Amino acid sequence: MSFVADLAAKAGFGADKGIRLQLAIEEWIVNVCSHAYGGRGGTIEVALRQRSGSLLVDVADDGPPFDPTAASEPDVAMPLEEREPGGLGLLLIRRMTDEISYSRDGGRNVVTFTISTGQS
Repeated sequence: MSFVADLAAKAGFGADKGIRLQLAIEEWIVNVCSHAYGGRGGTIEVALRQRSGSLLVDVADDGPPFDPTAASEPDVAMPLEEREPGGLGLLLIRRMTDEISYSRDGGRNVVTFTISTGQS
């Protein structure tokens, strides 16, 4: 993840932005490994790009289709013992990034995380 921190720093983003982006990427990759691949092999590609005051990270995998933008947020106000397990990783990612988009391209999931200089 040091390449994320390096790119964020070179692009003029504060250390907090780089850490937030690293955390979102790591959480997403762990989810892909655990849920999409479930112990079997698979490929994950990560690409970073800069666009007018924003860093964008594309994470592509060849797991089953999963659109994180369509998933509902967990009710964190509900008592823990009454909640369905899961969903907190997506909540974390949503709070660490400014925007998330999803597409299915060539049989692959492509999730794009965007973080901009306009939000701390």
